[in-house]
Amino acid sequence: MKKVTSNTDSLNSVSKNLLPTSNWIALLPLFVFVGTFLGAGIYFNDFYALPSPIAVCLGIFVAFVLLRIPFKENMDTFLKGCGDEKILTMCIIYLLAGAFSTITKTTGSVDAVVNLGINYISPSYYAVGIFLIAAFLSLSAGTSVGAIVALGSVTMALAEQSGISISLMGAALLTGAMFGDNLSVISDTTIAATQSLGCEMKDKMRTNFKVAFPAALVSVIILTIYGFSLEIDTTSTFISQPVSWVLIIPYVVVIILSLVGMNVFVVLFLGVVLSGLMGLYLNSFDIIGFSKTTYKGFEGMSEIFYLSLLTGGLLYPTIF
Repeated sequence: MKKVTSNTDSLNSVSKNLLPTSNWIALLPLFVFVGTFLGAGIYFNDFYALPSPIAVCLGIFVAFVLLRIPFKENMDTFLKGCGDEKILTMCIIYLLAGAFSTITKTTGSVDAVVNLGINYISPSYYAVGIFLIAAFLSLSAGTSVGAIVALGSVTMALAEQSGISISLMGAALLTGAMFGDNLSVISDTTIAATQSLGCEMKDKMRTNFKVAFPAALVSVIILTIYGFSLEIDTTSTFISQPVSWVLIIPYVVVIILSLVGMNVFVVLFLGVVLSGLMGLYLNSFDIIGFSKTTYKGFEGMSEIFYLSLLTGGLLYPTIF
């Protein structure tokens, strides 16, 4: 009986040195991180001005100062959060997703998707076409920003040469990219959400589909009806390059495997291998070039990689 009482007293003693979980002060480190990042972005009018891993480091510093326990205990808890299975799973998926996106871009798969849409879509329906192309590219590559960057110049050229409103074409590009990214199982935000909440990616995709698909369907219908009323000079349309159908295969494979519920590690690994083999076959790069391209994809995910590790340490054991 004395032993139980002793252990209880010990736990109570330790808890007194921790931040009160019911007090807003316990959230101060998180507020510092978010406030610093958002504040710098608003002040400099550029949310990439202050790297997010640096902002989260400020939150970690505040947490270390506020927690009234020995530094070693602080550090042990922080490292345990950084090394949590969910965090490490997230980080490995980030690396594979970055490699797949970079390799497919290097082999010309992005250009193949763009040319496919331009070749087979009537100029009157360029707006709905851009929406669908952006959605497909974002869904298969897992990045709305990447889709927007890849299609931005083409979208503006199509708008200028066809006479369609640039604002409308830009809106079609942005919304299509966001729709695809919302459903993608290899998107960094999807990975972070599912891993931190402990749910399956396929379940998240199904739920998002019920929410996002109706809105996308309405958008497609409106853009299609809008195309009926357009009169466009077809002699001034955008000239595209021939479509290389084989380059689209990696995207199709990744989407199909994701839809059937295959493990995301396997999906991304197969996508990297398949796109790499295509690049070797088409002489887009050699073995060393393939290795460097893969590593370049890893580097492209460095910021979100570091942010996930550090955030895991900051929030542990709050969300684990």
